[in-house]
Amino acid sequence: MAIDVVVNQRHLQIQLKQLETVWHTVINGYNLSQAAQVLHTSQSSLSKHISALENQLKAPVFVRQGKRLTSLTPIGEALLPHIEAIFTEIRTIENISLDFNNPKEGTLTLATTHTQARYVLPDIIKQFKQQYPNVRLVLQQADPETIANMVIRGQADIGVATESLLHNAYLRCFRYYDWSHRVIVPNDHELASMVSIDLPTLASYPLVTYHGGFTGRSAIDKTFADAGLQPEIVLAALDADVISTYVGAGLGVGIIAEMAFEPSHYQTLTAIPVDHFGRFTSWIAVRDDAEVRQFGKAFIALCQKQFGNTV
Repeated sequence: MAIDVVVNQRHLQIQLKQLETVWHTVINGYNLSQAAQVLHTSQSSLSKHISALENQLKAPVFVRQGKRLTSLTPIGEALLPHIEAIFTEIRTIENISLDFNNPKEGTLTLATTHTQARYVLPDIIKQFKQQYPNVRLVLQQADPETIANMVIRGQADIGVATESLLHNAYLRCFRYYDWSHRVIVPNDHELASMVSIDLPTLASYPLVTYHGGFTGRSAIDKTFADAGLQPEIVLAALDADVISTYVGAGLGVGIIAEMAFEPSHYQTLTAIPVDHFGRFTSWIAVRDDAEVRQFGKAFIALCQKQFGNTV
């Protein structure tokens, strides 16, 4: 994105390159070296842009510890939403131009959790690549909060997750699908023949489930706590494959998302439906004040068609 426009006002003469430098410095964790790599320039060049902007504003934008930038100053915090809005509009203009000239070429960046990427999206991605073979698809895996921030800051075009997306003023969300949990045990386990399991019984076994913040773990913890139960979580993992491996090894009883149980892969395990932890909705999110490219909209449409929803 080439930015060399100068905005002239009575008291200020600000280059968009200066604002772009601030924005990329923030979204890259105040690491100037990393921001310089993203912008294909030098760290010293970014430092000059920041100094020039601060001279125009007559105030520091960043808090410094020695030569390191650590956070935004109050004026930097006040400026950031407006800087983000400027670059949201620039990306929208760029997307309109690209769709007009090359509607079936480009890059689509998708941020999602491991569960979505591993168990839900493979068929969608296959269909999408058949329709858009010249679109480069970038799949980034992260925790739900990071996914939301990546979409907000333009690091991802689309986010897919259960937590952290819906109640965010910067995001426009579309319902993807609903799901609940399953208890998994070895086929020869004493619980394997049960049709349902009550909470006290479940809490009496060592449990293997998701890491905090992933795939409904907070609801699992809250459900047990509300019932006055304190189960022993012997292992927490990000990946249902890891959970199932340790369940199969006899470490404990597993709790995983229903879409993560694949009978053909887990022939030595039995899955038992549980509704104690509630129903969950996975959401597809884009930034509310920006438009994704047409092939991004096509990707969302494929996702919603998968479960019979409409955009």
